[in-house]
Amino acid sequence: MKSVVASIVALVVGLLLGYLLGVYTAPQATTPQAPAQTATTAPATATATAPSTTPQAASQCPVSVDVIKKRGKLILGTDATWPPWEWVRGNEIVGWDIDIAREIAKALGVQLEVRDMRFAGLLEAVRNGDVDLALSAITWTSEREKVLEFSMPYYLESVVVVTLAKRTDINRVEDLYGKTVGVQIGTTHEEWAAENLEKPGKAAVRRYDKVYPYMVEVLRRGDVDAIILDRSIATALVRKFPDLKISFEIPGTAGYISVAMPKCAQDLKLVVDQVIENLMQTGRLDEIFQRNFELFLQS
Repeated sequence: MKSVVASIVALVVGLLLGYLLGVYTAPQATTPQAPAQTATTAPATATATAPSTTPQAASQCPVSVDVIKKRGKLILGTDATWPPWEWVRGNEIVGWDIDIAREIAKALGVQLEVRDMRFAGLLEAVRNGDVDLALSAITWTSEREKVLEFSMPYYLESVVVVTLAKRTDINRVEDLYGKTVGVQIGTTHEEWAAENLEKPGKAAVRRYDKVYPYMVEVLRRGDVDAIILDRSIATALVRKFPDLKISFEIPGTAGYISVAMPKCAQDLKLVVDQVIENLMQTGRLDEIFQRNFELFLQS
């Protein structure tokens, strides 16, 4: 297995090629574009990010295929405030990630249990084995990979700034200076805002536990001037709420979305990767994304 250094190199090369090929283009109004973006790069990245050692022996790992099968259910952790990835529709949690998790549970021959939790505590829950895995539009980073295992990526995401549609004064990073910006706690968005806006004293940053509908509401009320989101959720939100718009994409913030698992859960990673690769190759991943995108617009 390749080293973490190799994984970072592979990621950087993938992102650079993606940029040159224009894969960061926003999803169109009716068709999110990510599956086509990741289908050709995901298998190579999955190989590159596999760790060479694990902190626990397989028999001591709190999460494994045997444990899950004996229990009879796969326990999924998610933050159900990120439509169309995951959100609450009526009394049910639905979304892209939920459908992918169902496919993983099906491959394991078990039922799926979904646990809705704050994103700020989600990755720690995975690390501790409180849940078997997490699907919640989770961006792979080298820091996160030090303590978690990640699947092959299934989406190539970019980060954008969303404002009220009537505003014309926020079109680049520098336009956020002197403004108030909303972010979700525990995300890479929060990290970027803290490093580039808050610490230098260039803008005020307000943190929120939940994205939808909470951050949308504070933006529409005028409590913040802008919010930072992944392009996929931003695209869905501006379609649903015409008084919002994507003002601009933050340069250099694109990244891969993957499934997070405990570092020791190597056998589970193999199953997850196989499911994702099959969904990509058969075109079903695109179907899942499209169906949930439209479902959110109708809800």
